[in-house]
Amino acid sequence: MSEPNAAPKPLTKPSIWDVYYPSKIDENLESVPVASFPMIIYFWPSIFVFLACGVLQAMGVAQNPLGWMATASLAFNLLVIVTDLSQKKFVIAMLALVVVGLLLYIAHQKDMSFVGGIGHWIAGLELYYSTHVYFVISGFLFFFLFLGMLQPRVDYWLFEPNEFTHYVQPWGRDQSIPRQGSTVTREVPDVLELFLTFGGGSLVVRRENEVVARIEHVPFLGRRMKALENMLGVTRVHSV
Repeated sequence: MSEPNAAPKPLTKPSIWDVYYPSKIDENLESVPVASFPMIIYFWPSIFVFLACGVLQAMGVAQNPLGWMATASLAFNLLVIVTDLSQKKFVIAMLALVVVGLLLYIAHQKDMSFVGGIGHWIAGLELYYSTHVYFVISGFLFFFLFLGMLQPRVDYWLFEPNEFTHYVQPWGRDQSIPRQGSTVTREVPDVLELFLTFGGGSLVVRRENEVVARIEHVPFLGRRMKALENMLGVTRVHSV
């Protein structure tokens, strides 16, 4: 049992590098750094797939399956960029895929020549990339990812108990929002982006029911919200 006159726990000053990964979410923090990341962060699957395909092809693995893997990973990443699948839309899309799969299976069982012709045409496609192409594309994507990861270090927000401040280095403070009368909410506009950023989403600051700041593409946002809740007390969180 704690003493009634015990001194409050001292505040912990987080590292600015926590903008990449919130490491001290259960401590009594004096601020929580949050930053918007560029959309290149969603391309990390393609980076690893192209690099792995290059290594496997150099080891003598068949080219066509590797070409399909690399193409599929790039198509998936482009799908993430051009679509916004909310939770409801994601469920509808999954159900639609199941229905399409069942229809194709029924058509195959009925020996429909049209569907069979499309299937044979797709199966006959040969997708080849040279080993150098795999390494070059992977290298380019990694280089752009590296450049994108520098942005949050110089353009970020500090959420403190009394105010929310936007910093742009090396110039310093760019915008300040009083804590009083403001609410902080988490939005998940796209389920695929949520998966690729390990529980990410958008952090939205509202004041008098008007959006005054929107910080998008924040990785590990679910974890960050715990730190914000501990620091700010009651924080309203919802997903859209």
